[in-house]
Amino acid sequence: MLHYIPRPLFKAVGFLIGASSIYPKFITEPESRILEAATGFGSNLSIVLGLAEKLKAKVYSVDISQASISFNKIIYRSYIKKGVLTLEKGDLRALHYQDNFFNYAVNHTTMHHIDVDDIEKVLREHKRTLTKGGILIIVDLNPRQLIVHSPQMLLKAKEEVLRTVDNIFNIIEKGENKIAYYVVAVKS
Repeated sequence: MLHYIPRPLFKAVGFLIGASSIYPKFITEPESRILEAATGFGSNLSIVLGLAEKLKAKVYSVDISQASISFNKIIYRSYIKKGVLTLEKGDLRALHYQDNFFNYAVNHTTMHHIDVDDIEKVLREHKRTLTKGGILIIVDLNPRQLIVHSPQMLLKAKEEVLRTVDNIFNIIEKGENKIAYYVVAVKS
């Protein structure tokens, strides 16, 4: 049985990871299209939807797990009914969207779940589906303080993300705290 998880709890998770302060700084274009990569439990989706509503933007959230999509269709049904949100099953390594479709791609605590050999594939898909001048925002777990995941695995993923983003995008800001790191880049 699915239980309701209050949005304030989701927002608290996003705040701790840092997304709630990064997104409003960079996601500013009204009536834009936002890719929210890897829906998961929907904690990041809550933050993105709040921002999208203010901007009259449309959010497309994709996850490889049908269970995740089904769960979030219940939690966020009001956004789906309003036409703000589309939830779809999909693989970040081969997105089904056309070239130059999104103004923004947000990837929150996802990259460490992707096989290191596939990180470049995922980032190239983000680049392909972003418009010229489109912005990529990645927020992911920092390997320093966490015991839930292998620090070595987190470090390898972080290094590959930063290397690849630097090679195929123009980085405009990056930073970190004890819990997470982030990188913001633009497609030229």
